[in-house]
Amino acid sequence: MNESHLKHWIPYRLIKNEGNYSCRWLYTNGVPFTEPFFNESINKRLCHPYNSNDFKPSADLSILPEWSSALNSIAPTAFIFHVSRCGSTLISQSLCLNNQHIVLPEVPFIDEILRLNKIRNWPSPLNREELIKAVIKIYGQTTEGFGKHLFIKTDSWHIHFMPLLRKLYPHVPFILLYRKPDEVMRSHQKLRGMQAVPGVIPNELLGIENEKINPADFDGHTIKVLENYFKAFSRASQQDPLSLLLNYNEGIINMMHRFCIFTGVELNKADWAQIEARSSFNAKYPDQVFHEEQPDEAIPVYQQQAFNFYHELEELRKAQIANA
Repeated sequence: MNESHLKHWIPYRLIKNEGNYSCRWLYTNGVPFTEPFFNESINKRLCHPYNSNDFKPSADLSILPEWSSALNSIAPTAFIFHVSRCGSTLISQSLCLNNQHIVLPEVPFIDEILRLNKIRNWPSPLNREELIKAVIKIYGQTTEGFGKHLFIKTDSWHIHFMPLLRKLYPHVPFILLYRKPDEVMRSHQKLRGMQAVPGVIPNELLGIENEKINPADFDGHTIKVLENYFKAFSRASQQDPLSLLLNYNEGIINMMHRFCIFTGVELNKADWAQIEARSSFNAKYPDQVFHEEQPDEAIPVYQQQAFNFYHELEELRKAQIANA
């Protein structure tokens, strides 16, 4: 397919029909993705006449590698992994402030494609690893005047896909964002993410398929998810020299400085001024001034193991800083 035929089009929804997979397409009109979450970007673009008419373009998944090969696309600059509620949205929103950056925050279609790799007895001859690279290449299309860096902020459970993504992208930096367990838990207790509600995300994707947890125990479920995220980060940071640990409590400016040095991204004075101004507002709700108080409370017993893993990560992070 000619590059111009796919210009400003992205696959955004997976369709399964009797064991076969196809995808629905969305016209973006070349408008940059700047919303905190990609679902918001999709919803805004569904109003375009190309997307709201009766004709809904779709294609078999098998054609994506071929179609993507003709595209002018940016290779990933970094993958941003996170344990959730730890500043990843603020980092992605800070990166969006520069119009030379393409930022993909928690893209539902990438999640769907990654999940295909968990299907046993895959009936299709399609190479699933080639499919992942094809999808990311399509999403990394450059638009007029935009596009020097591509940042992919994953869903939190994609932490357990790090070995696969490292195989596919051996030279791309992995950013590993985390936070104190009690602070993450308090945030989920106020408004739970999908991974913090038993049964919404399959346990196999969360790394807790062998855990015995009462499905009515939301906090017990969430802390086990968090423990396994921390353990995965610990393994990655010790085995992968292209991984960088960032703690939410470093603050956005310090995190962004270390992020930029590690990834080779250069920001100017205007970028830094915008980042500082943006950090005063809620990352998920940009029109709301950010305010957060963390109570001084004793660590609950059920969080103790998670804190043990957290402290291990802290030692690894401090070693990275000392050796930088």
